[in-house]
Order: sequence, then C-alpha cells, then structure tokens
Amino acid sequence: MLSIDLSLIIVFIIIWILLAVLTKVYFNPIRDVMNKRKSKISGDTKASEKAEEKYEKAIRKIEQDISAAKNSSLEIKDKFEKEALKQKDKMLSDISSECNAQVKEARKALNEQVNQLKKKIKRESGELAKKIEKKFLE
Repeated sequence: MLSIDLSLIIVFIIIWILLAVLTKVYFNPIRDVMNKRKSKISGDTKASEKAEEKYEKAIRKIEQDISAAKNSSLEIKDKFEKEALKQKDKMLSDISSECNAQVKEARKALNEQVNQLKKKIKRESGELAKKIEKKFLE
C-alpha cells in the first residue's frame, strides 16, 4: 500500500509554494493585463457603438435636410413654372390684342383706300365715258 512519507508532504508543500509564487508573479499580472484588455475592449466597443449611433443620427439628419431641400426646391420650381406660365399667357394675350388691333387698323386703312379708289374710279369712269362719247360723236 501507499505510504505517506515525508518526501510526499515536502513535494506537496513545494508545489503549493510554487503555485503561490507563480500566482503572485505570473498568473496575477497576466490576469490583470487580461482584465485591463477586456475592460479597454469593452470601453472601445461602447465608444464605437456611441460613435455609430451618433453617425447614424447625423446621417438621418442629413437625409432629412436633403429631403426637405428637395421638397423646397420642387415647390420653388413649381412656383416659378406657374409664374412663367402666367407671364406666358399674359404675353400671348397682350400680343394677341396688339395683333388684333393692328389687323383692325389695317382693315380700316384698307377699307378707306378701297372707298377712295371706288370714288376715284367712279369719277374717272364718268370722265372717261364723257371722253368716249365725245370721240364717238365727233
């Protein structure tokens, strides 16, 4: 059977001393470094998430501003188009009125000329008829 002698107890004590020394000298510093690293990674992750949220919020605001600017520009464009159409209609009606007035004046002048020519033809035809009559009678 196994006998527990002094060497076994000494080895056991040495192992516990070695474990205590390694824990103090090696394992605790590594554990501290790992904990610091873990907390730094956790902090960086949180900062990254906050930065991402801030970025997404800024992007949403920019998109809203762009959308508002597009809507505003469309409203302004529609306003200018309506105003341009009104001005076009006004200009067309003004030009149409002016053209109608010019046509009326031209017709009036033409009618006056026609009437004058008719009177002139009547006078000249009467005189010509008298001349022809004289010539036949001679």
